[in-house]
Amino acid sequence: MVFILFLAAFVFFSVPDAHAIRVSLKRVVFEGNKRSEILTLINNTGKPQTYRLGWRKYRMDEHKSLVNIPEGEADGGILWADDMIRFAPRRVTVPPGRSQQVRLLFRRPKDLQEAEYRSHLWIVTETQPEIFDKDKEDGKNSVRLAVQPAISLPIFVRNGNLTASASITDLKMSKAGGNMKVSFVLNRQGDRSIYGDFDFVCSLGGKELVLHQVRGISVYTEINKRYLDFDIPLTGEAQSCNNVHVMYRSEPEDTLFKGATLAEASASL
Repeated sequence: MVFILFLAAFVFFSVPDAHAIRVSLKRVVFEGNKRSEILTLINNTGKPQTYRLGWRKYRMDEHKSLVNIPEGEADGGILWADDMIRFAPRRVTVPPGRSQQVRLLFRRPKDLQEAEYRSHLWIVTETQPEIFDKDKEDGKNSVRLAVQPAISLPIFVRNGNLTASASITDLKMSKAGGNMKVSFVLNRQGDRSIYGDFDFVCSLGGKELVLHQVRGISVYTEINKRYLDFDIPLTGEAQSCNNVHVMYRSEPEDTLFKGATLAEASASL
């Protein structure tokens, strides 16, 4: 007999491509003379979706990426941006296959100190969530999950001549079962966050072979390093790779680094 457990609370997913929610931006940054931005909500589903927008506070963990800060809990000295940002609408219904613009306005306070500020715009669908059976097998227990998609979009305010740099340390690699395991520490120095993309490259027979790419890895100002590890499947000629070169590049949209390589390191067996 299969035992079905109904969860009292919804399970939320904070992923950029959640099925019922897509957005036009990965992050919003107010710096220099920028005072406004347009965010587009996209409904790719076959039914109307009602979206609700609000603020959430997250801190970055050295091991687990973002962690929600419950109401009343100490925030570790993070400087928040939400008091400086206004947005509208806060709730909207978007027909299937259509989109809705959300306008964000930055109001610069007087005597704003030189620093980076950050908050997260929380976008969640109010439409009845879909029900999924998790780990359902004949004769075994299963759990029914009510999945309500949501997105957490970082909003930054940067004031002043802020700088940052990055380095990769403690790079280690190993091979087992057709996979390459790569682990390292991504370090951040300076007074602003860093974010960028990783390329994992192997030198093989006189040529450079791209083994894997990872997009959108950040280190926010509340921490100085993140412990990262990746399992990279090796197929074809890549199975002969006994070395790896890791490169961390900023995103082209970053006004300070403009796609430059921020850090790199190599390891071999």
